[in-house]
Amino acid sequence: MKTALISFRDIQLNYSAGAEESLVWAFNAGGIRVDDITVLSVKDDLGFGKRFGELEPIYDNIVILCSDETTFDVKGFIAKKLGVGLAENANARKFIEEYNERTGKTGGSEYALLPEGSTVIPNFSGVFQGFLAEGDYTVTLLPNEPEAFGAMCANYILPYFEKKYKTRYDKITLKLFGVKKSELEPVLREAKKLAKNKIEYNAEYTYGDVRLNLVYDNNTPKMLADDAVRHIVSAFRDRIYAEEDFTLEKCLFNLLSLHKKKISFAESFTAGRVAAALISVAGASGVVNEGVTAYSNHAKMKRLKVKEETLKQFGAVSSQTAFQMAAGLLEDAETDVAVSTTGIAGPKSDDTKKPVGLAFIAVGGRSGVHVHKMNFSGDREEITETAKNTALYYAIAYIREGEL
Repeated sequence: MKTALISFRDIQLNYSAGAEESLVWAFNAGGIRVDDITVLSVKDDLGFGKRFGELEPIYDNIVILCSDETTFDVKGFIAKKLGVGLAENANARKFIEEYNERTGKTGGSEYALLPEGSTVIPNFSGVFQGFLAEGDYTVTLLPNEPEAFGAMCANYILPYFEKKYKTRYDKITLKLFGVKKSELEPVLREAKKLAKNKIEYNAEYTYGDVRLNLVYDNNTPKMLADDAVRHIVSAFRDRIYAEEDFTLEKCLFNLLSLHKKKISFAESFTAGRVAAALISVAGASGVVNEGVTAYSNHAKMKRLKVKEETLKQFGAVSSQTAFQMAAGLLEDAETDVAVSTTGIAGPKSDDTKKPVGLAFIAVGGRSGVHVHKMNFSGDREEITETAKNTALYYAIAYIREGEL
């Protein structure tokens, strides 16, 4: 089974490969490898026709991510290739009407026009309905929006292919932190060899957080899959924080709930992002005591009792300041775990001339506070997001080490 992807993007407007990467991830999670990716301009009708023609005799499945900005009739082109016309699909019309009724919006009837004989793939988060059509190959059209096509893939497309090819896939997910691609890839290649090439893997890297999927079909002996997993776990035992598809914040929430503990945050350069991540988890009120954004030196002294001498001698971005910020939180008896962050996100350094990316993250409780010195790289957003994730990870590690 060979699968190709064609994606339409307005390449001149902040192009990134986010949608294509998300589609590949969604398919790989169901055991389907995307063998070829083509990105075309939303105006390139000739390029689309040429590339589609090249893929037809080679690929079993052609998937198209189509944007609202596409300036030509992609559906009409596909219908012509399949030797059919376009007609209003009753199910597509129903899904559009339900969406409009639910959101109070109007319009979108043009999205009910699909190639005759095709199967609608419901999009419950918009009016752009997908479809799947069979000819000498399978062609699938989806909206170029990951938040929409993720559910469409999981709920409709992957089950369809599973039934069509009579193969069921099992999946193992591991969540790791702080593992670089250059570290992970050799281990994954060796794990695949141990499984006699019966498994496929896909890793997604997001600001230090790594989601790893291992996929194998139901004809693969479980012992081979277990051997592959053991090899990965032995290599990264200390950096695996979950063996399910949990976010860092969800994992931290679960640990705090299990131990019946409350956490507080004192943030400078992360500006409340660490606390906000945990608070986004339903039920967080049961595990969060407070979050303080102490951006200025005045706030650090007044709210967290950081000593003025500490700030003068070592500066706001220092291990001493991070320690005292966490210690200030722990003066509240309702706080069992304290997390503090201080650093330089850029784009320029402060008046101390310390490098952009330098950060100190303190995590601890009444048994002691650990300060971690970090040197992050990237732009301001990358540094801040990676620091946020790192703080969550160190809080998880602290609790798991049993130091509460």
